[in-house]
Amino acid sequence: MSRKALIGFVLSACAAVPAVAEKPYYFHKAGVSRETYMADVDRCLGLVTGVKVEHYTVQPNYNAPHWVESAAIASFFVGFLERAEQRRLVSRIERTCMADKGYQRREIEKSIYQEIRKLDDKARLDRLFSLVSDQEPTGKVLVE
Repeated sequence: MSRKALIGFVLSACAAVPAVAEKPYYFHKAGVSRETYMADVDRCLGLVTGVKVEHYTVQPNYNAPHWVESAAIASFFVGFLERAEQRRLVSRIERTCMADKGYQRREIEKSIYQEIRKLDDKARLDRLFSLVSDQEPTGKVLVE
């Protein structure tokens, strides 16, 4: 995936695929140019790409009945937990980086969120950028 495609994905992901238990959000900075915003997202994305979480291994109890099955099930759930931790760390770094650059994280109103989800890729990015740079932001500020 090219870097531009990845940036576009990150922009879309903020509104279209929020982290579990989080409301959809976007970053706002009144009057920011599209080039500046893309550069800021690119810098923050550069910080996020190196995030690694600790990998856990399951040590089976060879004396227990069904040890193979229980080790496989435990490994399966450990994978879920590791991916959840990865998403949490990436989200935290992204939010901190964008806040350091002067952006506010704001909740997307339900009607706007539904409108954005119906748009195709280019129109979705254009609509999201209009939210990012609007002089009068919508949605409440989300506190970190």
